[in-house]
Amino acid sequence: MERLSGLLVSNENYYSLISDDLKPLMNFHHKTLFETPCGAYVGDVITTRSGSSYLFETLQFPVCDSSGKVCYLLAYGHSRSPAEDLGERDVSDRTGQHIRELHYMDLGAGAPSSCIIDFEMRP
Repeated sequence: MERLSGLLVSNENYYSLISDDLKPLMNFHHKTLFETPCGAYVGDVITTRSGSSYLFETLQFPVCDSSGKVCYLLAYGHSRSPAEDLGERDVSDRTGQHIRELHYMDLGAGAPSSCIIDFEMRP
């Protein structure tokens, strides 16, 4: 997942890898996934240090533990990165302005209608 999204495999907490301006949005996003619970599609435009740009898409789903409490996030990621470009994503590229699409998916408990379309937040 890290390599597809232009990050080095580091075993670090996700929040330590993103910019400060993105943390509140991601905190709200993850809280929504866990508390609703609902799924999400996210399309993130990534630019590597070598200058390649590509779309990194994820489907994200909340997962329960054996007691039924939602406490895990299952994410499936797909990258349209050039095969020859193994360049790392620059820290300045890990901001909210790079999220092209974000849509919540109803898994049976409802889902927020707010979304991001063409880089713009919609109510």
